[in-house]
Amino acid sequence: MLAPLTAWSAGQTDQSADTLIGRLAKPAPATVSFTEVRFSKLLRAPLIVSGDLGYSGPESLDRRVTTPYREHTSIRGESVKVEREGEKPRSFALKHAPELRGLLSGFSAMLSGDAASLRKTFDVEMSGNDDAWTLKLTPTDTKARRRLQQIEVNGHQSDPRCFSMTTADGASSVLLLGATAAEPVAADVTLVALQRRCGGGQGT
Repeated sequence: MLAPLTAWSAGQTDQSADTLIGRLAKPAPATVSFTEVRFSKLLRAPLIVSGDLGYSGPESLDRRVTTPYREHTSIRGESVKVEREGEKPRSFALKHAPELRGLLSGFSAMLSGDAASLRKTFDVEMSGNDDAWTLKLTPTDTKARRRLQQIEVNGHQSDPRCFSMTTADGASSVLLLGATAAEPVAADVTLVALQRRCGGGQGT
């Protein structure tokens, strides 16, 4: 039986967040389907891609896009390799991609149930209850915050539903995970509608 996450007091939130993160642990390797929606003032419409995320350890993450194009991004330690169909592969250091580092750090720490590791990289703020909880992760590193402002993780019980990332320039992306990604996303979807879906409500 899951320990309830309700009735927190101000002094209990850190402990409750650590308990929740521990409950999110999944044995490696783990794979989850995703749909990612990116919003930017440089885009006329949201950019929507889907595929799967593969986790095989704390420093290993694979992001495979299958629709509307095929692309494989692999993170191994501090190295990133991107292979897109029809293009020459490219590699770069993870330090040059704070958004990817944030995704790796947050995703890995939660799938390993390692709250202490998560707190080395982020300030963690928790709200909600078992049916709809939210973890707000703010990078502790000043340089990282110049690019990645915040990650918000929404979930239900012991399952994360969404990773939402906001960059310092105002762009944002929402990563719908597992069952939350099963329902098609409308081409003109709004950020508000996605937030409703991530929080357990309905919206397109």
